[in-house]
Amino acid sequence: MSLKSFAYRHRLPAKRAIAALARSLPATARRRLLAVAERIAFSVTPQYQGETLPPIFEYWSGRFLAPDAQRLGIGSPEGFFLDHIRRRATGANAPVRVLSAGTGSCGMEIALAAQLQADGVAAQFTCLDFNPSLMRRAVTTAQERGVDATMTFEARDCNLPFELPGQDVIIVNQFFHHVTELETFCGSLRRSLAAHGVLLSSDIIGRNGHQLWPDVETAVQEAWATLPTDKRHDRHFNTASPHYRPINHAAYSNEGVRAQDIVGCLLAEFDFELFFSFGGAIMPFVERRVGFNFDPQLAEDRGWIDRLHAIDAAALAAGRYPAANMIAALRHKGAAVQPVFEPISPQRHVELTREQQVKAAPAPR
Repeated sequence: MSLKSFAYRHRLPAKRAIAALARSLPATARRRLLAVAERIAFSVTPQYQGETLPPIFEYWSGRFLAPDAQRLGIGSPEGFFLDHIRRRATGANAPVRVLSAGTGSCGMEIALAAQLQADGVAAQFTCLDFNPSLMRRAVTTAQERGVDATMTFEARDCNLPFELPGQDVIIVNQFFHHVTELETFCGSLRRSLAAHGVLLSSDIIGRNGHQLWPDVETAVQEAWATLPTDKRHDRHFNTASPHYRPINHAAYSNEGVRAQDIVGCLLAEFDFELFFSFGGAIMPFVERRVGFNFDPQLAEDRGWIDRLHAIDAAALAAGRYPAANMIAALRHKGAAVQPVFEPISPQRHVELTREQQVKAAPAPR
């Protein structure tokens, strides 16, 4: 087993140690510790987190999420990004300028560049990430794939202001929820977006630290109570629990550090052209901690997931609680034409988030 693999497999004790230390530090030192932890974590984490998801996630997303996304013209987040770049290239006299922020080692961006190059679409990518070692790795990979001439890699902390002139397409893929200075970052994106450009994102927009909102937790605990013991095994704690145990992942890194503020910060700088939000109470049961307990080959397990999805989807559509995920396209203020919101508007999402914040606030003594 490689050192990298060993570190990834034994990450839970490290997370708990960092969380304990962070609680004892003043705010500035705590932020620095969590930033360092984030940099180390992304150096040992698999490039594609999708490869570590349980099979039940593929069942759920294929049966329920994919049809909804396809109705909106979204085959996958990567395909969504690719389609927008191709549209921008139609009739363009110069290469499409694409900025991707928070790229890690740029596996997705390099794959997009290779596909566009194979299709004869001229595009110039600029990739930003705060981890220099990942940027160096990206340079090597781009050279191996033969797309290095169309790509620029820059180590940059996106919490600090920046401005890149006239980007036609900006991609922020699963990165907003790692940014502490969201207002600064969104302002930088606005200044970097061309007048008729588009900002594209697939991201997590639930409660900070990927915790559960009160009304979501109620639904999760009610569902948990119907599970047999063998389905209640939690990989994080390595034990079966009588109740689902939420975790604040922002306690040991910047994972989900300001997830609940993302939509509001984006609304302050842009207009949403597309806001597709999904996944609330279903998410703990199809992700890594619990999802491996379910076998999509078993009709009983599929039926249980189907029933919970129906409950969750109805709650999201009725606006009983906000979703945890989004796929979105945004334009400059006043430039979004015929916006599409599914199942609710981003403004309503922000309202629901505020309602849940009030419910989650400690009761006055």
